[in-house]
Amino acid sequence: MIKKYDVIICGGSLAGSAAGISLARRGHSVAILDRARFPRKKLCGGLLTWKSVKLLATLFGEDVDSLTKAGVINHASDHYAIRTFSKTLAEGGLPFPFHFVDRTLFDDLLLTRAYEAGAEVFQETKIVSCDPAGGIVTCENGDVFQGDHIIGADGANSVVRGSFPDYDRERFRELMAPTIEISLDKKDFPKAVEYPELYVGFIDAGYGWVFPNKDKVIVGICGLRQENSNTSQLFKLFLDFLQINPEVVSDLHGHPLPYGNYLEDPVHGVTMLAGDAGGFVEPLFGEGIFFAMCTGMYAGEAVADGIERETAPGPIYTKRLHSQIMPELKGSNFMRWALFKAMKWLGPFALGWFIRSDTTRLAEMVHGVRSYSWLTRKHWDF
Repeated sequence: MIKKYDVIICGGSLAGSAAGISLARRGHSVAILDRARFPRKKLCGGLLTWKSVKLLATLFGEDVDSLTKAGVINHASDHYAIRTFSKTLAEGGLPFPFHFVDRTLFDDLLLTRAYEAGAEVFQETKIVSCDPAGGIVTCENGDVFQGDHIIGADGANSVVRGSFPDYDRERFRELMAPTIEISLDKKDFPKAVEYPELYVGFIDAGYGWVFPNKDKVIVGICGLRQENSNTSQLFKLFLDFLQINPEVVSDLHGHPLPYGNYLEDPVHGVTMLAGDAGGFVEPLFGEGIFFAMCTGMYAGEAVADGIERETAPGPIYTKRLHSQIMPELKGSNFMRWALFKAMKWLGPFALGWFIRSDTTRLAEMVHGVRSYSWLTRKHWDF
């Protein structure tokens, strides 16, 4: 039996939930497919910027208070630090606090909200193939789904993206950054961690981080593959510098992070890509949560508009991406390469000088109050 819906959403994480709730609330039949059973483990620093909080209120009806009450937000800080292994480059306050979420609870909550809005959710349903022109998705368990539209929100290793015949596979692979993260109990970290810390200078085209949570500390590194570099060895160097006892480090969790490989035209046939599947991660600091939710919402709303207007949703989606998302990704990408090259020539202190030159406006840029494109005021359309 082929299960038919208006829209098939491949992936039930942030982009998939955002797309699903956008469509279900407008009365369209939606199937969300995910290989996991929620709540599932999701290791991530879980940092929410101001724009993420704004979008959560607009789309999901969730604010800081409700997310805190649900145990999803478990830490907040209006302070930050950027360091090398020998010196603090920049440290100070923020105009709006960073909020930190438990991604396991966060993802489960948003998927539940999409389900409550009317989306059907199929868990433990692994996608093995996709026909992006015919709207057919085949799953490992033998289930076949057909939709008038497909939204690929199935992450960095997207099966849906792999079915597109015409995207630049080499570029996408080259700009995929290996990432390693661990989660430690606070008692096992050598010092108290109350605010996010970034570490630069020990990895080319990348950085390390130490993020606080309620009971945990998230430690990770991310960077583009460089000649003769070994991410696992660099991570061990980072842990040694942080003076973390190797005996408290259990399994290392690695995953790829899109790091400048965003697709400018993530549409083929009746299918479009959102979130990590389309490479929509901010390429300087690696912020992915907001861009997953926002592109998922844009994809869902574009499909809903297309159905209701009896027109193709692809141009609606790409127009909105190029108006709202691409200026941020391109501006961030330009800034990333300029800073990494400056750090290579002049040392990490080039980054410290850049940040200290205008701390408030740069902090507003990260939060989304200002744009990565020339630091102008950003006016989001939601």
